[in-house]
Amino acid sequence: MLKKLLPKTKSKKKEEAAPSAIPTLDRLHETLEMLEKKERFLQKKCSTEIEKAKVYTKAKNKNAAVQCLKRKKLHETQIEQLANFQLRVHDQIIMLESAKATTDTVDALRSGSSAVKAIQQSLNIDDIENAIDEANDQTENMRQIQEALAMPVGASADFDEDELEAELEDLEEEELDEELPEPPARLSVPSAKATTSSKQANDLNELTKLQAEMAL
Repeated sequence: MLKKLLPKTKSKKKEEAAPSAIPTLDRLHETLEMLEKKERFLQKKCSTEIEKAKVYTKAKNKNAAVQCLKRKKLHETQIEQLANFQLRVHDQIIMLESAKATTDTVDALRSGSSAVKAIQQSLNIDDIENAIDEANDQTENMRQIQEALAMPVGASADFDEDELEAELEDLEEEELDEELPEPPARLSVPSAKATTSSKQANDLNELTKLQAEMAL
């Protein structure tokens, strides 16, 4: 489909000889601006001829008024031609801008394709696998280094972990006991049996004292 729409490329010399799109677009825009200025100038001349015709009509100078109208018609014909020229220039500008956009797009696609192709040629599956293996080896070496650095050395290597754990549990229990409040002291209440024995001892002492007094 694109081959039918786009013209076939011939030779490099002819491509180099072809005019650049940007200077051509600049020239077309300059031409369009010139045509627009000329059209505005002729429109002013038409307005001037109409004003003159009105003045001659008021002065009853029919021939002079008719000549003004004829010149106005000539200016209007030129304005119509200029409008057609502007339309053609506009058409050329649109076509050239569209062609330039198409060319820029194709060039960009070619550049992208060439860049991708160059990247693919610079890589192969062996290089990728080697890079992955090297990355894995470096990761494993780093892990081993970190484990070696984390291992205890010197006197700390002889410590019994189970013994340290048991000592730590004892310290935690002692700390917990210290934090608990002490139970309130209980008041001693004399039992009924002890009270009875004390009363009997007192009665016996009083009886002994009384017998001694009677013996005297």
